[in-house]
Amino acid sequence: MTQAALRIIAGKEFSDHLRSRRFHLLFAILAVVAAVGMITGAVQYSKDLSDYNAVQMIAESDDDPTLAGNLAGMKPSILSAYSQMGMLMAGIGVVLGIAMGFDLVTREKESKSLKSLLAYPVFRDEVINGKALGGVGAIALAMGVVLVVSVAIMALFGIVPNLDELVRILVFGVTSFLLVFTFFALALLMSTVSKDSGSALLYSLIVMIVLSSFVPIFAYTPVYSAVFGDVPTPPGMSTYSYQQSSSAYTVTSVAVSYKSNDAVDPEALVEYERASREYMNQKRTITDIVTLVSPTGNYQTILGAASQPAGDNTPGLGNLLGALACNIIALLAMPAAFFGLAWVRFMREDIR
Repeated sequence: MTQAALRIIAGKEFSDHLRSRRFHLLFAILAVVAAVGMITGAVQYSKDLSDYNAVQMIAESDDDPTLAGNLAGMKPSILSAYSQMGMLMAGIGVVLGIAMGFDLVTREKESKSLKSLLAYPVFRDEVINGKALGGVGAIALAMGVVLVVSVAIMALFGIVPNLDELVRILVFGVTSFLLVFTFFALALLMSTVSKDSGSALLYSLIVMIVLSSFVPIFAYTPVYSAVFGDVPTPPGMSTYSYQQSSSAYTVTSVAVSYKSNDAVDPEALVEYERASREYMNQKRTITDIVTLVSPTGNYQTILGAASQPAGDNTPGLGNLLGALACNIIALLAMPAAFFGLAWVRFMREDIR
C-alpha cells in the first residue's frame, strides 16, 4: 500500500460525498435539527436560569438553609439542550451513515468501474481504505459543523459554557461521530457482500432496525417479563399493573397494589427479598448486555450521562468516563468490526 494512492482515493471519495445531493439533503436536515434543538434548549435554559436565580435570591434574603440546600447542585445547564438534540440526532445520524455507505462498492460494481480501477497500479486495500477514509472525513466534517453551529447559537444567546461543560459538549460531538461512523461501516460491509445497491440498502436497514429497535425491545418492554417472569410480589400483597406507554428504551406502567390484613410470615419476607434481589440483578445484567450490543443504546447511555448538569453532585469527567468505559469500548469496537469484515470480504472478492 502506498500513501500517495491512498490519499488520491480518499480525497476523491471525500469530494464525491461533499458533492452528493444525498449528502447535502441529509446534512441540511441534520443542521436544521441541531439549530432548532439548540434554539429551543437555549430559550428553556434562559428561563430555567432566571427561575433558579429568583429562588436563590429568596433563599438568601430569607436566610433559609433548607431552601438553599435544596438548590445545591440543581443549577440549570445548557447540556440539557444537547440531550434533546442527541435524541433527534440518533435517528437522523443513523440514516446519514447508511446513506453515505450503502453503495460505495456496489455502485462501482454496477458501473463496471471497479474492474477498471483495479487495472491501475493500486492495491485492493488502498481502494477499501481510501473509501473508508473519505467517508470518515465527510462524517467528521458534518459533525464538526453541527458542533460549531450549536456553540455559535449559544453565543448568540449570551451563554458561555464553563470548562467542564465544554468537555462534555466535546464528548457529545465525538460520540455522535462514532454513532454515524458505526452505521457507515455497517453500510460499507453490506455494500461489499451485496450484488447491487438495492440489496445493500435493504440489508443495512434490516440490521439497523434489529440493533436499534428489536434488541432494546427485548429488555425494555413487557417481552422481558414474558420470557423471565414478572418481578416478585411482596408477601401479603397483590399487585396489578398495566402498560400505559412505551418506547424502545422506556416503558411507563401503572401499578395498583392491595395489601391484606393477614400477618406476614418472616420466612416468606426473607424469601421475597432474596428473589427480588436475584430478579433485579438478572434484569440489570441482561439490560447492560443488550445496551452494549445496540449502538444507539450505547450512544444514548453515554449522552444521557454526559449531559447531566455539571452541578456540585455530578461526578467528575474522569469518574464519568470510567463508569461508561464498557459503552465507549462497545461504540468503538462495533464500527471496527464492521469495517474489518468489509475489508476481508473486499480483499477476497472475485472481481471479473
